[in-house]
Amino acid sequence: MPDEVIDYLRQAHPPRTASTDAAAQLAAPAALEQTEVVSLKEEAHIIHEEARTVLPGIQALFGFQLIAVFNRPFFDLGRSDRVVHLVALLLIAIAIGLIMAPAAYHRLSDPGIVSRHWIRVASRDITSAMVALMVAIGLDVYLVTLMIADETALAAALGAAAGAVLLWLWFALPLLRGKTRRP
Repeated sequence: MPDEVIDYLRQAHPPRTASTDAAAQLAAPAALEQTEVVSLKEEAHIIHEEARTVLPGIQALFGFQLIAVFNRPFFDLGRSDRVVHLVALLLIAIAIGLIMAPAAYHRLSDPGIVSRHWIRVASRDITSAMVALMVAIGLDVYLVTLMIADETALAAALGAAAGAVLLWLWFALPLLRGKTRRP
C-alpha cells in the first residue's frame, strides 16, 4: 500500500484517545485496543524482529540436541527413541532454515524493495518454522521425561501436553483473537 494511502487512512480514521472515547471504552472493553495500518516497510521490520527474537532460542536448542548424542545416557535410550531424537533434531534444523529463509529470499530475489509477496512468503516461512519447533519441543519433552522417569506413558503424555500448550499459545489463541477482531 503506498504511503499516501496510509496517510489518508490515518487522517480519515484517527486513533481513538481516552479523552474523546472514554464512554465508548467503558461500554465496550474491546474498544480499549487501538489498531494501526502499517506500511510494507514497517511490516518487514516487524517480521525481521520476530525472526531475530526466535532464532537464538532455536539455535540453542539445536546445540543442546547435538551435544546429547555425545553423552553416554543417550545410548541408554532404545533405538526407536534415538530415532525420535533424530526427528526432533531434523525438525529444529528445518525450523532454523525456515526462520532464515525470508532473509535469503529477499536478498536474492527482491534486493532493495519490500513487496506484499515477500511479506506473505516470510509470514508463511516463520509460521512453518513454529510448527516444526512445536513438534520438536514436544518430542524433546518426551525424551527428557523418558530419561528421567523411565515411563513411556508419562513421557508421551508430557510431550503431548507440551505440544498442545504450544499449539494453543502459538496458533489457536492468535487465530481465535484474529476472528474476534474482524468485522
